[in-house]
Amino acid sequence: MKTLRKRFLVVLTTVMCTLGVIGGIIFYNIIPEELFIWYPSIPIFFYLMGFSFGEVLRRINKKSNNELLNIYLVLRIAKVFATVIFIGLYVLLINEKDKEFVLTIAFFYVAYSVLETKFYFDFEKSLKRKKANEKLSV
Repeated sequence: MKTLRKRFLVVLTTVMCTLGVIGGIIFYNIIPEELFIWYPSIPIFFYLMGFSFGEVLRRINKKSNNELLNIYLVLRIAKVFATVIFIGLYVLLINEKDKEFVLTIAFFYVAYSVLETKFYFDFEKSLKRKKANEKLSV
């Protein structure tokens, strides 16, 4: 379980840094007229969200798969709300290049969702493998 969490954090860091750098290169070099100053906050936001996702899954009681699924769904809904709040705060407080900000957030949201889903499937497989090994050893 510990190795799975470490792997998730390494992959999360790599993906967010890579997407952040690629997006920065696109904004700075290809479409500089669409550049908005708060661009670096987007990969940081999703990185912090991913880190907290990993921490919550690490700390929960893993006895019931139904509980785990419910917690996972609550985390997904919380991610949607946090993203909407982040967008709302940007639009209300900054109100600069809103369309570009929302499109960039949408791109990072999709990338992060794919990464999170992959991690959840790996997490579930790891739990099932662990339970199967416990049954065999008894």
